Amino acid sequence: MRSQFRFVMHPDDEHEFATHLLAEESVLLIDGPRWQAPQPTTYRSLREVKGGYCIIWSPLDRASLDARQLPAGAVWYCQAESFTIQFLRSQIFGSVITEGRLAVSTSGLTGELGVEQRFKSLVRHAKKRYTNSAIRWVNPTLPLAPGAKGRSANPSKPDAQVWLAPHALRWLQADSRRRVKQFSEAVVEARLTDE
Repeated sequence: MRSQFRFVMHPDDEHEFATHLLAEESVLLIDGPRWQAPQPTTYRSLREVKGGYCIIWSPLDRASLDARQLPAGAVWYCQAESFTIQFLRSQIFGSVITEGRLAVSTSGLTGELGVEQRFKSLVRHAKKRYTNSAIRWVNPTLPLAPGAKGRSANPSKPDAQVWLAPHALRWLQADSRRRVKQFSEAVVEARLTDE
């Protein structure tokens, strides 16, 4: 199974998401795919994870995660990502909030079924609470124009693939200058559909 769920979460949404996620007692969080030792440090609180890339893992799916040492020195890289869910977190940079993602890529190995079920459960939980088709992507350096042969409309149609969490939606609505971007330095940005 290869799948992703695109979202925009304010830190308050993240806190609510983590509370739901960590209700499953076996679930652990890891700060990114690069570690300072062959086995990662694990956490039970999202506040302890400092980076924008968090791994969601349960030892019930696989007792330990394999890692390989990188040539750069005392850095290890996760080799068992098919037994984890990748959680790329939204971040706020001034008036920009970045798009986040949950992603999974399993290959049918024993133990991956729990990962797939957890991913589907997290997505179902979010979709019941989040709103999609609420933003349109626009390139502010190009003229606004409808789509034509060979090019997309600027702005785009409402994006049904990006889900806005409740606090993120309110954060965007509170100031018309606030935007969503896939990463902080991107030119293309998303605006609320009612702007």
